[in-house]
Amino acid sequence: MFEGFYTTSLVAPFVCAILVSCAYKRYTSLMARARYPPGPPRLPIIGSLLHVPNRHTWLAYERMGKDLGDDLVHLDVLGSHIIVVNSAKAATELFEKRGAIYSDRPSYTMLIDLLGFDWALVFSRYGDRFRALRKGFHPYLSPDAVIEYRPLESKSVHRLLRSLMEKPENFVASLRHMAGAIILAIAFGIEVKSEGDPHVETAEKGLGAVLLGTMPQAAMYDFFPILKNMPSWFPGAELNARTKEARHASTAMLEDPMQVTKKAMAEGKVSPSVASALLTRLEDQSATEQDRALTYVFMVLGGADTTVCALEDFFLAMTLNPDAQRKAQAEIDLVVGHERLPDWNDRQSLPYVDALVNEVLRWRNVTPTAVYHRLMVDDVYNDYFLPAGATVIPNVWYGAILHDESVYADPLSFKPERFLDPRLDKPEAAFGFGRRICPGMHLALESVWIAVVSILASFDISKTVNEKGDEIDPVDDYVDGLVAYPFPFECNIKPRSEATVKLIQLTDLED
Repeated sequence: MFEGFYTTSLVAPFVCAILVSCAYKRYTSLMARARYPPGPPRLPIIGSLLHVPNRHTWLAYERMGKDLGDDLVHLDVLGSHIIVVNSAKAATELFEKRGAIYSDRPSYTMLIDLLGFDWALVFSRYGDRFRALRKGFHPYLSPDAVIEYRPLESKSVHRLLRSLMEKPENFVASLRHMAGAIILAIAFGIEVKSEGDPHVETAEKGLGAVLLGTMPQAAMYDFFPILKNMPSWFPGAELNARTKEARHASTAMLEDPMQVTKKAMAEGKVSPSVASALLTRLEDQSATEQDRALTYVFMVLGGADTTVCALEDFFLAMTLNPDAQRKAQAEIDLVVGHERLPDWNDRQSLPYVDALVNEVLRWRNVTPTAVYHRLMVDDVYNDYFLPAGATVIPNVWYGAILHDESVYADPLSFKPERFLDPRLDKPEAAFGFGRRICPGMHLALESVWIAVVSILASFDISKTVNEKGDEIDPVDDYVDGLVAYPFPFECNIKPRSEATVKLIQLTDLED
């Protein structure tokens, strides 16, 4: 018996060595045969620099993929590699199945070094700190946890309806106020003022700084880090002047609401919130743990940007697609009636409204190129060599993932009924991929749904008209940046009836 064991113990390492050797030889063989994915023409020294888009990057990368006939596009910019992923198949393989090596973030020189967003988990490097913070966030943003926030969301939406009724021309400002109110209450226990709340304004300025740091022009700072030390008149460094004021916004966004929570706790007047719960648990811990609490709550705050953008897209969709609006309103009238506003108990009975929300997220998704990933080690995909350190961009926009014609027939059209087909998955790609998928996804979806169903039940949204009575088509274009907000547009927002007006007024008073 022992002789056999002895023989096995000697043979096993040799067998393992042979298997490892064979696997290594196969890997090196693949690497030797592999080549970079196709890309635009390169010039000496600067490589593909002239092909890096400075506007509507998602459309430019889509065109590159179609012209090259491949779902991966490679750009070499001064020796820095960019890989654009233009298909759901490739995105699933790289970001989901190989998430362990594709979950890092690039340097983001503008955001981190100039604007001071090193505290924001969404832009942080992948590693032990990221995993610990992500795990700590789960109790507050899981599908079950976000149900507890529904009364707060409903209250904020009812106030939104009142604002839309009184000042319909200011609908974007009203959306921002509603989203800020929800996030600040959940994160810090802060109840905001009905108008001009300083905490909402601080958050808006901070989110504006994020948009500045993710403009296409900001990518130049990654290719030429020396630009951050140059005067603003230096070619390519024009954003430097704007970053000085924006950095103050980043700091205030981080610190101001937390100080309000700490003061309320010291005075025994604190309202339940993520921040107060974390600070209570960590009050005897180190400064590093305090920083963890700050990171948690501001990861929630980023959800405000996603919610506002999605709801602006909803107003644009309803303005351009009155038939879809009428179908949704007919369903709400049948299920809810006219004597109350919709609530969460109605959701299962409103499949078309659910489909409409999904179509909003697909049709004009909020982050068309998501937050960029960084490949941590050399890899091979479809015989293509993908180098370590490459910035990997998921193009979830036109013709790529959420506008793939093979999945979504007539993808540029707004057709909620497509999501009534149970075989069609929900557009979760709108929230990112794999280990970097947005942890606030469930909260954002809840906020968007209750806002959409309440607005549809209460208002008719249509095109504005000129002095001749002719309809004015709204601008259908988008701001460049991490979050693709629609360009400002006008629409007509009117209560559906006098009964609706009274219902909104009564509900707002009850809140």
